[in-house]
Amino acid sequence: MSSIQRITGLASGMDIDSIVEKMMTAAKQPLVKLQQQKQILEWQEEDYRTLNQKYFDFRSTLSNMKLTSKYRVRTTTSSNENNVTATAANNAALGSATIQSVTQLATAATKISGSGSETATTISKSGAKIKADASLYSQTGNFLNGITWNNGVVVSQSFSGDGDATASVKLSNPPVSTTTDGITYYAMNVKVNGKTYQVVNDKSNIPDNEKGNYAVYNAESGVLTFDSAVSSGSSINVEYVAGAVTETKTLAQGTATMQLGHGLIATDAGGDQAFSLKINNTNYVLENDKLYAESDTGKSSPIGTLDASTGLITFTDSSVLSGESNTVSVTYSSKYATMSLGSYNEDGSINKATFYIDGTDSLNTVMADVNNHSTLGIGMYYDANADRVSLTRKSTGDLNKDGDEIIIGGSGNDFLNQTLQFNGSKESGGENAKFTMNGLETERTSNTFAINGVTYTLKSKFDTPVTVTVSNDTDTIFKNIKDFVDQYNSLIDAVQSKLNEDRYPDYAPLTDDQRKELTDTQQDQWDKKARSGLLRNDMTLKSSLSNMRSLIYSKVNNANISSEYSQLSSIGITTTSDWLEGGKLEIDEDKLKAAIQNDPDSVELLFRASGSTTSEKGIVQRLYDSVNQTYNTIVDKAGKSTYVNTQFTIGKNINDLTDKISDMNDKLDKLEDRYYAQFTAMEQAIQKYNSQYTYLSSFFSQQ
Repeated sequence: MSSIQRITGLASGMDIDSIVEKMMTAAKQPLVKLQQQKQILEWQEEDYRTLNQKYFDFRSTLSNMKLTSKYRVRTTTSSNENNVTATAANNAALGSATIQSVTQLATAATKISGSGSETATTISKSGAKIKADASLYSQTGNFLNGITWNNGVVVSQSFSGDGDATASVKLSNPPVSTTTDGITYYAMNVKVNGKTYQVVNDKSNIPDNEKGNYAVYNAESGVLTFDSAVSSGSSINVEYVAGAVTETKTLAQGTATMQLGHGLIATDAGGDQAFSLKINNTNYVLENDKLYAESDTGKSSPIGTLDASTGLITFTDSSVLSGESNTVSVTYSSKYATMSLGSYNEDGSINKATFYIDGTDSLNTVMADVNNHSTLGIGMYYDANADRVSLTRKSTGDLNKDGDEIIIGGSGNDFLNQTLQFNGSKESGGENAKFTMNGLETERTSNTFAINGVTYTLKSKFDTPVTVTVSNDTDTIFKNIKDFVDQYNSLIDAVQSKLNEDRYPDYAPLTDDQRKELTDTQQDQWDKKARSGLLRNDMTLKSSLSNMRSLIYSKVNNANISSEYSQLSSIGITTTSDWLEGGKLEIDEDKLKAAIQNDPDSVELLFRASGSTTSEKGIVQRLYDSVNQTYNTIVDKAGKSTYVNTQFTIGKNINDLTDKISDMNDKLDKLEDRYYAQFTAMEQAIQKYNSQYTYLSSFFSQQ
């Protein structure tokens, strides 16, 4: 907007604004043409990009059609699915196999509590009942053989991996340790992203047949170091048994209670595990659930009580917390039990796991820990009606030729051995599947197994032969090819419609002033015609269609393809009779299915054969190269949504027009200012003339 002062018609009485506007209308015509050219380019850019999305989608279809899985789809049939079922991978050989008999199915190893005794034994006392969801400590007396509780605290700590090659974490308390066969093991369970690690003090002593990752604990530093990298952000969970823990809190004056982190306090523990309390610098001891100052030898003035079952300390003497801030430190141990389990893997290696049972845990909690163990592979189940517990290997088969699959470890007072009565329990199951296939007697650890790309599942024992036949899934292969043809036709239709779209040269893009004179409906109708046919007879698109048609029709000269099926027309895919459709394809369903059935390899190669020349390449390979070239050509011309204008041809042209429009606007502003300056000078001259006329007239009127 000009800063020139404009005087419009005050002296002359003329409508200067209207006169200038009409003069500017004529002057603006070159600007209008530039704006219309820019709008047309923007519409062309949009049309190109919309069409190029079709090319992109079809290119993705062609990528998928290069895969063998689109042509090698296998289906299986069993002569008796009650006995054998099967599925086939895409690379499975066509043909049939016969299973003459199955003499034994694979079973999972199972152990039942009390099965080591002559008579079946329940785990609870006569007249007592075990509640699977209640704490085990509260039910100790209900178990026939009780529970051996140890003094210590089951501690859980969580860490996040930092990505170091030799990751390490520091524990807050020293764990309890045991030494077996010269190897020091720590009462500790370690998991990284759910994967279990064994913990030792010296990794070099680990037996060769023990499978899994290991971590080494340094008792002096309290640091646990992993034997392999732990990626950044990994979840590290450490559960271990500490002999005792110390909790320190700051309590305000007059605080009535303090809740410890653990219940079931071991009031019978001595030495380092004995309960002790320190408030500021004064020591207190526990006797008969009451707390006394260490100096109160007569135990005459208790300062509070301890509820050993819950770990709640209640202060009855307010003077012990008389300061505004009081440091309270409590050292104690709790009650825990242990149990150990192991299992064999098919390669003969062993998985071992030790479980630490807090007194507050229920039987359901213990079973969940076993069932959710990532490497143990054992399911644990309690039947309240039978009052017995079972352990079942999740994998079937005879995995340990020399003994049991499920290993009950630990000492005689181990929770599994003592309380659940698995000591000496007999194992059943754990057998391999035994069968005769194509005349060969063999066996597998599982009833489901794969041979030559075919996965068989044995359902029962039998002695009447069952034949499994692998054949082409003609219907699925046909559908894959049909989907390809449909996508091709969709692209042809989209391109052809743009090439044949009518152009209306009399309908130029509307200016802002023209839009003001039309209704919304009229504007839409005008815009539809104005942007119609912008890609009509586009050479890039015409060349693309012509090239694709040529590639589709040309014979595939590949030595691996039967001459009977070297062209699309030979398998029932031809162009439609309507030439106006631009070469769309149609399918003779019966002929295509027959070709797939008769020579699936040639049909596959007709589409996806590779070669050093275009003639040797299959239809899909040829089309991919052509479509990819067209896609890139359009990108060079019209860009992508992520591009800026300087990266493609139309964008550069739009930038040029934008600059010209800006320059033109500057010139028009100056021209408008000049017009107004001229009219302003005229108005000032007329005003001056009128002023002189009035002055002279005043003299004549006085005479």
